[in-house]
Amino acid sequence: MRCLLLVGLLCLCAAHAGHGEEPARSWYMNPYLGGITPDKPWGGNGSAALYGLDVGKNLSPAWGIELDLNDAPLSDRFGPQRSQLYGGALQLLRVFRIKRGFAPYLSIGSGVTHLAPPAGIPLQRRTEFMVQAGTGAIVGLWESGDGWRSLALRPDVKFRWTHGWAHAPGNPVDVLYVFGLTFSF
Repeated sequence: MRCLLLVGLLCLCAAHAGHGEEPARSWYMNPYLGGITPDKPWGGNGSAALYGLDVGKNLSPAWGIELDLNDAPLSDRFGPQRSQLYGGALQLLRVFRIKRGFAPYLSIGSGVTHLAPPAGIPLQRRTEFMVQAGTGAIVGLWESGDGWRSLALRPDVKFRWTHGWAHAPGNPVDVLYVFGLTFSF
């Protein structure tokens, strides 16, 4: 997970250095809350809460790149403890209807999914490759007079597919549905 965070931050810094536009205007943070409907191989007992953070950079008015990190405490089918299901991905966003109060977007990315079950249950700690695709919208709430800062709501739905080489049989597909508050600076 640390390696993914470091690679993502390096990619964001490289994208930042490669553009001559107003750099402060194009960065954003999107903390979010929501839920996840995990697939059965994770050992969860139904849907669970999910929280996370996106840190991104707008490469152009229509394209963005972001690092998406999230965590979900899953209720176990095997006991009263909770397993932690972490996700981290570097994703590309394509935003439509730029400069309007409502801008839908599509996203695609890849990264890792990490399961950390408690001791004493029949699941192993593991990290697997994953791909995720999603859709959402950026709903503008406020923009500063000089246009350098803005605040927006960001509902989002993602489908995350984890490749179960040896540890996650059945290639689990999870559904993530979140609601974020994006601050651009």
